[in-house]
Amino acid sequence: MNYRVKANRDIVGKAREFFTDILDKNLLDGIIVPLELPSGKSYFPTLVKDKKLIERANPFVPVFQVSVATQVSKMTRLSPFEGKIGVVMRPCDLRNYVELIKFNQIDPTNLVIFGVDCYGVFDPNRFKDMAISGEKPADKFWDMVEKDDESELRRACRSCTTPVPNRYADVVLGYFGSSGDLLLMAQTEKGEEILSGFGFEEAGSLDEREKIVSSIKERRASFWEKVKEETRKETSGVDNLLAFLGNCIDCHNCKDQCPICFCKECFWESPTFEFQSSDYMDWANKRGGVRLPTDTLFFHLGRLAHMSSSCTGCGLCEDACPREIELQRLFKMVGENVQKAFDYEPGRDIEDRPPLTTFKEEELLELGE
Repeated sequence: MNYRVKANRDIVGKAREFFTDILDKNLLDGIIVPLELPSGKSYFPTLVKDKKLIERANPFVPVFQVSVATQVSKMTRLSPFEGKIGVVMRPCDLRNYVELIKFNQIDPTNLVIFGVDCYGVFDPNRFKDMAISGEKPADKFWDMVEKDDESELRRACRSCTTPVPNRYADVVLGYFGSSGDLLLMAQTEKGEEILSGFGFEEAGSLDEREKIVSSIKERRASFWEKVKEETRKETSGVDNLLAFLGNCIDCHNCKDQCPICFCKECFWESPTFEFQSSDYMDWANKRGGVRLPTDTLFFHLGRLAHMSSSCTGCGLCEDACPREIELQRLFKMVGENVQKAFDYEPGRDIEDRPPLTTFKEEELLELGE
């Protein structure tokens, strides 16, 4: 069932009231939602028990600091929550959530997922700079939504064709086509249980919403095709790929922030890359010189082989890079090629087995011809 909450454009305020009422009615034992830091300069996902803290929450805040799916994995991998916990997720991170369930990294027992419409977010540093300067990033964001102006959003967001949550959100909090109201849409029995006791007004036709979402998807698909072609040209061949990744300092931040990189014992952090001084001298003698740190290209190619089939293009890898290497467009491009080869779409269906965990004798036969 779909509902409309009159908001007079105070969509965030109505969402706060909604979550406060949920905790007040004891429908959930806690909610993981973006909460403003005391400094006022950013937001981070926070497990909230005290309903008073919801006053600092913003489920639509235009900044994406860390993967909520990764944090939920850390919290449930060893054991599920005993009580019901709500989790607010963006569409891209919801797809990460689905992938991590497939890899047995998340136990979804007792989780209620609140998916949010997502027009996009600012680069985290841009968000912080705006907040420091006194400019209100959230207000600017809503103005951009109103004008359908995504020029200042991250490239990852401008090329994202999933601006609304998939079917694994129990409840969708929407604003596309809402005319300034908050849309609440139950997609599962759990979602309907949450919404049924509120007496909200039924939403009526969602044709305008569907029209807006379709327009966003088409525009972003076209933008991504251009970016993808530019990326293909820039990274074609070893020399070009080396140049593209040339500023890498081997910090592994991209790996650490990637929701799909979850190995407890990481090959790239292992003794495999601990070398004797004589090894460096041997390489230098053979090549005339050896770049330090070593193996940066090997690291990125190895990571691509590991995670590209489940890459959702969320862009956290690029946000984490201290050298501002445009990793997202490279990983997304390679990911799409790999996913096409295996006829696999990450985050689409929990029953779809990831290529990394599946072997089929008849698979990729054309490559052996």
